[in-house]
Amino acid sequence: MQKVTIALIFLLAFIANACGEKNEPSPDDKISNMAVLARNVNDDVLLTITAYTFKSLSGPVPTSFDAAEVWLSEGSSGLSNMQLLKTTSEETLKLENLKPDQTYYVSVKGIKKGVKTDFARQIMFTTNTLKPKDTILELPKSLYMNSSATSPYLAYTDINTGETVLQNWVDKQKQVIFKNTSAKIYLVKGFNGRGTQLFLETTRNKERAFDFYDIAAKKFVEINLPTGARIWNYDFSPDGTQLAYTDYDKTGLYIYNLVTKENKQFSADSFYSFKWSNDGSSIIQLRNKLNSGGALKELVKLSVSKEGQIQAKQIFEWAYNLEWVIFSPKDEYMLFASDAANNPDLWVYNLNTHKTWQISDVANFGWLSDKEFFVNTTKQAGETSWKTLRYTLP
Repeated sequence: MQKVTIALIFLLAFIANACGEKNEPSPDDKISNMAVLARNVNDDVLLTITAYTFKSLSGPVPTSFDAAEVWLSEGSSGLSNMQLLKTTSEETLKLENLKPDQTYYVSVKGIKKGVKTDFARQIMFTTNTLKPKDTILELPKSLYMNSSATSPYLAYTDINTGETVLQNWVDKQKQVIFKNTSAKIYLVKGFNGRGTQLFLETTRNKERAFDFYDIAAKKFVEINLPTGARIWNYDFSPDGTQLAYTDYDKTGLYIYNLVTKENKQFSADSFYSFKWSNDGSSIIQLRNKLNSGGALKELVKLSVSKEGQIQAKQIFEWAYNLEWVIFSPKDEYMLFASDAANNPDLWVYNLNTHKTWQISDVANFGWLSDKEFFVNTTKQAGETSWKTLRYTLP
């Protein structure tokens, strides 16, 4: 299944965070929960404050508030570190006098008819921002794209026309390599490590199946899967010779060698989000940190020792949800989506210096080279097209 945009994911997350644990109906519009989101817009940080009430068990709906207290902390998370910044009756607030290259934490309390709420979920934002280098594509509609960090290609399936497109973002040449029919439909799932092949998802015998597309030869190659396998989550190794996958009918993570046809269980543990390391030697798993009660997320590199034991090494920890992690080719940087600011944002993280950047209002993203990446933005009011922007890291 093709990934939906970040904006939709975090709209749902924003509402879910507003729900909290208080879910009793409140017919009198009493505030049940508050929520706040932070956006970086033209070097400004804008807060949007929302009050919610539960009029029925079907879920929260926005309601009015008389005032909201805005609480802020510089550099330190935790409600005990918050200081009251101001009280406002506005739903949108521009934060002033913020320090550059700093991480802040913010929460709000709502006031209505003399009753004050508890703190809203604490969010995080950063004043570390990046500006796009240029616009590499401008399209009349929003499209989910995959990119190659080693070739000048973007690829996508246009769900409206059914066309599978290979787009050279350097010379702007566009190739339609396939058009969906009633008999066959393709979804682009990514490139191999050298940028010479596309991984394509399709259906055969009512089950998930895959083909390669050889870009130079302009040829589709059917991938034979293990007999009886029902592929659920998966990732192809960078060299295209192995498939890591979970199975609808079995627990654990399996690795299938497309060359030798060997299919073996890598781990008996449950896996949901995982990917190959850039060198193809390890599996990187996104999971809840052990003993954190789900409050912390971590990325763990899993490799097999000479004795056949799985060794785990944590490479990243995050106090918010994160999705769609992509490492730069030399493993210096990491791109990922997170609800840290309650907004559809891309976060960029330097694995060596631990510096973090935040880019707001993002639909999807991917690497173009070691230090370049693309961002598909969400269309803003007054705009007539969707832009694909190129960013360069310092």
